[in-house]
Amino acid sequence: MKFLSDNKRFSFLYDRVSAFDYLYTAKTAEGENSLVTEYLFEDALKVTNSARRITGFDAYEWVNYFENTSADNTRVISELWDADVEIPWPHEEPRRKTPWQANRKLHTIIHSTKGSSSGPDDFADSERIIFPGNNATYRSNGGRSSDGNAPYFNINKNGHGVIVALGWTGQWNARFDLGTDSLRIRAKIEDTEFYLCPGESFRTLSVTVMSYEGSVTDGQNLWRRLMKQEYSETLTRVGKLPVCANFWGGLESADIIDRVEKFKAAEIPYSFVWIDAGWGGAETMPTFDEYTGDWYERVGDWRVSPNVHPSGMVDVANAIHDAGYKFILWFEPERARENTEVVKAHPEYFLSDGGVNRLLNLGCKEAYDYIKDAVFGVIRKLGVDCYRQDFNFSPLPFWRSNDKENRRGITEIMHINALYRFFDEMLAEFPTLIIDNCASGGRRLDIEMMKRSFPLWRSDAQCPADPTPETTQLNNINFSRWLPYTGTGCGRVYDTYLCRSSYTMGMGSNFGFSKHDVFYDEPEKLIWIKERIEELQSIRRFFDGDMYLLTSMAYDDVSWCAAEWRLPASDEGMIQIFKRERSPFESAVFNLHGIDNDKVYVFNDIDGGSFEVDGRELNENGLSLMISEKRAAKIFTFKAK
Repeated sequence: MKFLSDNKRFSFLYDRVSAFDYLYTAKTAEGENSLVTEYLFEDALKVTNSARRITGFDAYEWVNYFENTSADNTRVISELWDADVEIPWPHEEPRRKTPWQANRKLHTIIHSTKGSSSGPDDFADSERIIFPGNNATYRSNGGRSSDGNAPYFNINKNGHGVIVALGWTGQWNARFDLGTDSLRIRAKIEDTEFYLCPGESFRTLSVTVMSYEGSVTDGQNLWRRLMKQEYSETLTRVGKLPVCANFWGGLESADIIDRVEKFKAAEIPYSFVWIDAGWGGAETMPTFDEYTGDWYERVGDWRVSPNVHPSGMVDVANAIHDAGYKFILWFEPERARENTEVVKAHPEYFLSDGGVNRLLNLGCKEAYDYIKDAVFGVIRKLGVDCYRQDFNFSPLPFWRSNDKENRRGITEIMHINALYRFFDEMLAEFPTLIIDNCASGGRRLDIEMMKRSFPLWRSDAQCPADPTPETTQLNNINFSRWLPYTGTGCGRVYDTYLCRSSYTMGMGSNFGFSKHDVFYDEPEKLIWIKERIEELQSIRRFFDGDMYLLTSMAYDDVSWCAAEWRLPASDEGMIQIFKRERSPFESAVFNLHGIDNDKVYVFNDIDGGSFEVDGRELNENGLSLMISEKRAAKIFTFKAK
């Protein structure tokens, strides 16, 4: 607990003066793994810093709560850094101006991850060398926490490292300042300057800091274990992430039911059926796919369309459950189009930036109560097992344009506080429900959302019927270093290379998604789908282990791309290898991890066949593999005899 007791952990200016130079009293309550400090300022502003040590790791988490306990407005809070700590760091002299390149083994490197932008570099690792006397800053884009940049950082100098992760589902900002013997870590909601009204209270950004010794990869695997232990609690409700049959919500009920029954008759081991957008709006008509009709003009109307689903989707829900599957249903509660009935009836519930979209003002009690009743009512009526929340536009302009004088940031703060309350109340109301957090595919993936949800559609780069497999490979492998439990899509093409590129903890398949996708017209299609889903189900346990990159993560059609997954509690693992279409290389050598010299390892090719290799041979010379096909996705499991 020394880390917590030696740091105040946050800072701000109060009426333009450092808060801790102001007159205040402090009261601390310390438990075995917790430290709660309450600061009461002379004008009755109360700030509570709630911190804890995460057992099993050299890690700490904290969050701040602000409350006005008086009958008057507080003074103005500005320059609020919810994380502001300085930690010891290996000594380094300021860099001399010489013609020599920076030595990566001697300098501090910040490894961050790009967020989602629906592109081939989604979740790519970004490296930045920082020198004493310099700083590095990062931010999200547009008010969604992993839009452009995700709030995860691994800072390492020659085997000494610290991982920093932020918990704010809006617009965050992080800054790292390196001294000769110290590292200062700061993070905040990006643009705040506000007073609190009488009786007003809210929380702000949370932060988790984990120290470790070892390589960057060691730190990432330790972080994966921490994420599984501390930020994946809702997974216990279903055991594993969904593997889904996805359907367009604008398909008529009879068509969806027929497709569900065909999957069931073929004994394809899906765990969930996913109904996407297109089902909502009293006047919405049936549509063939997401590109037809005007269903999007009724986003914000959460009544099931009687034209598409005459029974209100009750018969669809019953068919899904009768087939032994669980039910995922799409919503986008924070957005409404300008001409929807609720916007016309209650314009005060929504914020506008002058365009056709409206942002539901979740911080408004009446708006919150309306959307809670609407969404919870559908979940309850249909027995929804997984609530899928999308969010397809940037909220930041709406928030900032609706802030009042000396209340900058308050609209965002109240919205995000209400979002957490919405999810928390949903999970309490429906004890077996899980939440799929989408947001244009992976644009709200901070640790506060991970406490409450999982992303089953990590990037909209998988939206096309034929997504680029190399993009999916890199999305999967890169972001798995940070989040162990995520999902993606595999497209609608009967292509084993593409489908295997999508294998991860959760997967959605669109082979029957739209009216055009007729998976049952040829027996071979159903056989192929069954083989792929059974194959994924047979290897999913390996994605729960530690992971190691076996190649660089290049985006091209020439390189080989490979990763190793290893179960630390047993001497077994899995290797994924992608030999891309234009690769001129027929063989490669891979250096595996944790191999025992005195054991013999049996490798099983998922396509058939096996071979044995002595542990000493693996450690000294690596695993040599030859793949003659021009375009191949290979999977090998291995285990010590």
